[in-house]
Amino acid sequence: MCRDIVQQPIQKKSTTADSELPPLRAFIDGDIVLPTVDRNNMLRNPNDREPLQAQLSCSTEQVETALASADSAYQAGLWENTPAEERASILDAIAEKLDVPEIRERIARADAITTGAVINVTRKMSQLAPFVFRHAAQYIREGNLQHKLPGKLGEVEYFRRPWGPALLVSPWNGPTAIGSHKIASALAAGAPCIAKPSEWAPHSALVMAEIIQDMNLPRGTFQLTCGSRHIGGQMVSDSRIKAISFTGGTAGGRVIARECAEDFKPTQLELGGNNPLVVFADADLDQAALGITYGLTNLNAQWCRALGRIVVHSSVKEALLERVIAQLEKINIGHSLDDAADMGPLIHQQQYASVLGDIDSLAAKGGQLIQPTPLPDLPGYFVPPTLIDGCLAQDTREEIFGPVAAIHSFDTLDEALQLANGTDYGLAAYVYSQNEQSAFAFARQIRTGGVKINGYNLLSLSGAPRGAWGLSGLGEEGTAESIDFFTGARTVGLAPQDAIGGR
Repeated sequence: MCRDIVQQPIQKKSTTADSELPPLRAFIDGDIVLPTVDRNNMLRNPNDREPLQAQLSCSTEQVETALASADSAYQAGLWENTPAEERASILDAIAEKLDVPEIRERIARADAITTGAVINVTRKMSQLAPFVFRHAAQYIREGNLQHKLPGKLGEVEYFRRPWGPALLVSPWNGPTAIGSHKIASALAAGAPCIAKPSEWAPHSALVMAEIIQDMNLPRGTFQLTCGSRHIGGQMVSDSRIKAISFTGGTAGGRVIARECAEDFKPTQLELGGNNPLVVFADADLDQAALGITYGLTNLNAQWCRALGRIVVHSSVKEALLERVIAQLEKINIGHSLDDAADMGPLIHQQQYASVLGDIDSLAAKGGQLIQPTPLPDLPGYFVPPTLIDGCLAQDTREEIFGPVAAIHSFDTLDEALQLANGTDYGLAAYVYSQNEQSAFAFARQIRTGGVKINGYNLLSLSGAPRGAWGLSGLGEEGTAESIDFFTGARTVGLAPQDAIGGR
């Protein structure tokens, strides 16, 4: 059973906007505690750069307590051996609490005020949290972790059990959807888990942790730590962690992969993308322009499947750009809590400076900037949707992770495919053509985890797995895929005894 909150001095709030945010706390070994390390840094409102909340981190000792508790929970096996139907019922109960309108709005507003994504988008993201918990519950309730196979001497048991304590590292972009998916999947698998949300947007995970705390799970089954990559490194390198699910940047993914290679630790990595959108001569240009605009503005293009390259047939390039410019002129960039805003600011100064630096770099290489969207009269980290024409393909191979897309034209299918496959990433791609047969044939040749034809949206294709190729990561994600990731297979059955030496 869980213990009461450990009383420690409460951090002071910085501004009235801070009331949008849950207080920073850690959930460790059944207790709710304040992180004890002051990082001497502030979360800032990306709309106006004003302070929001002090950034705190768990101490090395607090992280060690969490690791020891997770290991103890795994050794005791109480959650692992809880029948799947009971685990599913608890996941459904979590979903019900997350689906309360006040909770959804609390999460949506916290995400909007910290990440800069506009409130109408973060409200949609907050609806995904109960959805993923329900789907995880359904998956294990259907018996997908327990099977019977025919054997020579009777049925063979084939079942999946958790590798052990799992570390769940979530990013600041899409924190609710990504964080809830990892938590629901690990708990469904029966794995004790430690969530480590981004220090820039931990608040939806904190709300989820409050709800899970009330479920009275066995001690050490679910924990949450606050802090930067430094505490992440402590947990990644610890032998008691048996599986890691990480969503974030390529550099972080490389560090984790190297560390996990030493012990052959299962690793699920979803990293960046430099995603192409291919427009053929027969495409519906109005629809293609809508797709490009969506790819440049949704979540302020701070998501891994945002638009990176526009690959357009030279015969329709000018006509397409006219339509895109017309769409971008209508985009309302504004405060992320404004219901009328279509797009908000980037998350923080570092991201803002990085994106502007990338734009300047491409402009210095001959890129012509197209920026028709007016900026608001606000002092935040606002960058308009930016098209860059005239750069060499070799200069646009890297991900920018912001509202910037390079334009490249083609005349032949081979040129289009070379441009679509012309980066080291392979997360997502988009194809526009009114000839569906040709579009499918082309899409199958793009070396990427998923290709959407004649549409650009936030969700996956009808629950299909989300794969990653190249520098975009390792493994697949989805309800079945993520739950299975946290588990290993076991088979148990009667076997005939062979004679020694063939006698």
